[in-house]
Amino acid sequence: STTLATSRGQYISRLSQLPSDIMQQVITNQDQLNDSEIYSVLPLGASLTALNDLFDPSGAKVVAVRNIANQKVDAGKWFLVTAIEILYGIDAVNVTGVAATFGFEPIPGKLYNGEIEISQNGRKILSRQSMAAFWGGIAATAVLTGPINYPMAARSILKLDNPKWIRPMEELKGRMEWSVAPGVANSFIKIRLIGTVNERA
Repeated sequence: STTLATSRGQYISRLSQLPSDIMQQVITNQDQLNDSEIYSVLPLGASLTALNDLFDPSGAKVVAVRNIANQKVDAGKWFLVTAIEILYGIDAVNVTGVAATFGFEPIPGKLYNGEIEISQNGRKILSRQSMAAFWGGIAATAVLTGPINYPMAARSILKLDNPKWIRPMEELKGRMEWSVAPGVANSFIKIRLIGTVNERA
């Protein structure tokens, strides 16, 4: 049970769900299993009440903005999502959010009043549900810590009881929606799908 509790253990327990060639590559160590993530940064601002494309349909890979192109994982890579993280940050100088202060800003309480859903090619990765699922006792104000007093906000991670496959070369769709705009000027959202992926050894 301890092994299965890890992302790697979850992946290994689902090897039979993979295409036979990918499964054999993992079993014979042609491919290794690596900790990995899929991430995307989106402008939120002070007035938006919806983010309709969490993974840009036409966007290229850009360091600190997104690490998949055109909503698709690279060919041959099967990614098992075992957790999802939502981060909130401010970037007053760059419209892309590359310098946003993710992890250093308290997450606005209104963010958790929204809804989120993620799917791929019609399959639900995360069924439409309240973003309150991500709430983990986030403090209203940042806590000063460390030798030079960086303000650190608590993490907002949802561990999935039902991990899901992200298949290669299929469009990944995601949406967040709120009744009341949760952000402030120059604010950004970062979504991280955290898990394990096969890579050529």
